[in-house]
Amino acid sequence: MESREEKMKKIQEQLHKQIEYTYKQVWCDLLHDRVKQTPPDFDWIVRLYKEIRYKLTYFLKLGSPARVEIEEGMDVELFDQMIRNGAFQGPEFVALVNFVFDKCLMLGSPGRDKDVENFRKEVMTALQNKATFAELVPLFFKNANTAVDWIHEDLFGVKNNIERLIREGIIPQKNKKN
Repeated sequence: MESREEKMKKIQEQLHKQIEYTYKQVWCDLLHDRVKQTPPDFDWIVRLYKEIRYKLTYFLKLGSPARVEIEEGMDVELFDQMIRNGAFQGPEFVALVNFVFDKCLMLGSPGRDKDVENFRKEVMTALQNKATFAELVPLFFKNANTAVDWIHEDLFGVKNNIERLIREGIIPQKNKKN
């Protein structure tokens, strides 16, 4: 039988999940509306693009080949110019989708690969089914952000587990050299 504290914790977790789901749905709806307007809210789209790029490179060492590849492959200034001037079309969108999800697969936990591939497939299927720009943009950013957030979640989880194991004396702490 669950204690009162366990029941409260479950209720809090359910409430948190419900709030998070509602927040994400409102975000997608708002992005859809902003992208659908004439002209679309290019500033917001560029900020979201920049955020994905930042989150993909967050854990990577400055100047490392992987970081440089992402920074060069997701040139914010070029993306901004292309999207504002109508030069970002189907082929460029497909390349972006593949680039971002390939990097998520490269950086993420293999246990999430199938889900990441499903996110990519969902976006590509929508594109093949002639989804509108206002439908594709929110879907891509929702799926990409979720996949990138998983990378962060998993890496922080590993970091926290290592710190806990060190605290508990299960693994020795490395001596820091001055």
